[in-house]
Amino acid sequence: MLIYDLHIEYGFGSIGINTYKGYVDPNMNIQEGFEVNTELPEVEVSNTFPIVDDIDLSHCRAEIGQPDIFTASSMWYSEAKQYVIEYLGSKAAGGDALGAIEKGVTIGDIIEGESFPEPPEVNVVAAPKTPPKITFKMGRADINFLLGSVKVDVSKKPVTLDYERAKVDIYMEQNPYINIEAVPRGKNIDKLA
Repeated sequence: MLIYDLHIEYGFGSIGINTYKGYVDPNMNIQEGFEVNTELPEVEVSNTFPIVDDIDLSHCRAEIGQPDIFTASSMWYSEAKQYVIEYLGSKAAGGDALGAIEKGVTIGDIIEGESFPEPPEVNVVAAPKTPPKITFKMGRADINFLLGSVKVDVSKKPVTLDYERAKVDIYMEQNPYINIEAVPRGKNIDKLA
């Protein structure tokens, strides 16, 4: 019977942010003063990472013969009951065979049949067949943009301004991931020679 360990690898996602500041280049041909008030844009980013909420292995454990105590007690009761019924049946069959002594059945024949029973069938299967049930909460990213502004108070004479707006590039630098792999721990096969 193969025994498996769960190998879980996970990585958090990450967001890359490139910000480019805006600039103002005033060209003025006037003697009088002017006033430029700028407010830079702001970016607020808040995120929550994905979280593994629960890993339910009860079905996997039951398939490899390690169920929880309530399931195990019911299984053991049924197995014990079946074993007792089969044992009583074999003893009754032996008594019936001895009762029919005219057929030539001896005590040695009955003891030989009980001492050397037919070998059991051996089946090799991979267990568990059912994968674990994994539930997780999704992560999220909340982004809030606050726009920048430029306020220019000048005299009545014109002022020319070269202005480039600020910008923000947001991209996924790394996607979140979860890899779950069943890794065989060893081999343990019972066989009857």
